[in-house]
Amino acid sequence: MKERIIFLALAAALLLGAFALAPRLEAREAPEEIRLAVATDPHYLADELTDFGECYMRVVTDADGKAMPRITELMRAFASEMAREGPDALIITGDLTFNGERLSHERLAEKLGGIEAAGVPVYVIPGNHDLENPAAARFEGGGYELVDSVTAEEFAEIYSDFGYSEAISRDGRSLSYTARIAPGLRLLCVDVNASQSAEWVSEGSLEWIESELAAARAAGDRVIAASHQNLYMHNPLFLSGYTIANSAQLEALYAEYGVIANLSGHIHLQHTRSERVPELVTSSLAVSPNQYGLITVTGSGCAYRVKSVDAGGDFAEWSAGFFHDTAVSQALAELGDYDNAAALAEFYASANAKYFAGRPDEIAWDEGIIDEWSSRSFFTPMYLESIRADAEDHSSLSWDFPG
Repeated sequence: MKERIIFLALAAALLLGAFALAPRLEAREAPEEIRLAVATDPHYLADELTDFGECYMRVVTDADGKAMPRITELMRAFASEMAREGPDALIITGDLTFNGERLSHERLAEKLGGIEAAGVPVYVIPGNHDLENPAAARFEGGGYELVDSVTAEEFAEIYSDFGYSEAISRDGRSLSYTARIAPGLRLLCVDVNASQSAEWVSEGSLEWIESELAAARAAGDRVIAASHQNLYMHNPLFLSGYTIANSAQLEALYAEYGVIANLSGHIHLQHTRSERVPELVTSSLAVSPNQYGLITVTGSGCAYRVKSVDAGGDFAEWSAGFFHDTAVSQALAELGDYDNAAALAEFYASANAKYFAGRPDEIAWDEGIIDEWSSRSFFTPMYLESIRADAEDHSSLSWDFPG
């Protein structure tokens, strides 16, 4: 539904290794400034799994405008940009692959290895597309064949170098973990996609999370959290499946222990909420304008902004056009045989592009077009009104830590 409407007991050796490293890391003075990058929802598909034929193109053009026909080009450019930017860490908050294909995970891990080789540590968690996905497929000509996906254990093995082997602690019930990503700063990754109760944080995991937050406090470390699904609702029309089901319990823990922010994705659009725990929802890397987030953490506060990947050539123009054309096509299909359908579809596509980029404040609203949409559709006018009610700049956010 999302694809069409909105354009879906710890190991002893590990513990001993963590305790052995802790005094050395905690003895280092915290830097004045920590620079982090965050990306989400790249939905990478290995080149070997498509011939870019009829079936594949039908699937990607009938979705939400992800730049799938040139996804490898985008990921190469992103990896190069991370190497140039040189953040202290890169955090990727899930939906790493198109539909959880094992080969896509393996090829993406190779690209992430290149980022680490350039001196940028990478940390990942799975999204709802990444594990045991029955839709994992290879596309050829007019059809497809199913291929292997991965289990939670296989995911942790493939991405061992990207969070799991560096973890201070791992939750035995999910793929959640904590890692010290800089002196004085820990990352808490909360996974609800590998658990027995998907989209929920189990009671056992909540207990583990609280123990990790208490340990960070005792060590004098700040904590930044990450999840695939959201901590807060970011649009009243995005209901079941978008927000962690028992997020209120999680938020209460974060607030109690002073978690500085939650990083998430999943909804594919750029959005922020300045609550008692700020949430930074970075838009899908695969969706125009192909953004990732940059976060600066100082002793007194945080600053976040988004930046588009510089893929060179005509990529940005092509990606924007692909996203626009997908929206227009779906709007026209909804409007049917209507004289002014082209104008209504164009307005919808333009407003949707601004919204996904995090800039609904830049939309020029046309009351006549809105009225026409209201006479032709039930959902789209509500969606447009939800955007109009949210006319803020969500491309950046700054906040101070409590006194």
